[in-house]
Amino acid sequence: MNFEDLQKAWQCQHTSPTFNLNANADVLLKEVRRNQKQWGAINFWGAVLEIGGEFLATLFFSYQGLRHANWTPFRLPDWDSLLVAFACAGVGTSLNEVNHEIWLQRNVFWWCWLPFTTALAVSFGYASLRFHTPKFLAFQVLFVIPLAWWGYRLSRFTVRKVLAPRRQELEELLSSLNQ
Repeated sequence: MNFEDLQKAWQCQHTSPTFNLNANADVLLKEVRRNQKQWGAINFWGAVLEIGGEFLATLFFSYQGLRHANWTPFRLPDWDSLLVAFACAGVGTSLNEVNHEIWLQRNVFWWCWLPFTTALAVSFGYASLRFHTPKFLAFQVLFVIPLAWWGYRLSRFTVRKVLAPRRQELEELLSSLNQ
């Protein structure tokens, strides 16, 4: 399209589009006002429930704190023992995580590599029998089984060189904190 065709198309549009609404104005006005009242009531009662619930919770927890706690003015906690307790808890958590990781790495063969290589052995064995060629089994023997063995050895190496020393370090730190 050239410029003149675009200009003609633009100029043929109506300058004042008409919008015809065929509805009773009183009914429409009543519906709008009813919706405004309904949403106003919903918002009001929602705020009442929220603020009231927060107020009751504040009263309840204030009562529990004042009634059942041993409040002594100007008494500071023993910060040293508190810090040692937090440190012991953190070291204990780290020790549990390291022990769990050691367990996972020691059992990675049974839960990861053995099912994987077994499934591949069945698949490649079936393919070798079906197509009467040993190249699938050769691929498994030359690639998949050494890969699984490498993964197993890598996990054992990680346990021996990284995780076991870390566990020993954390156990020594925990025993020194407990003394």
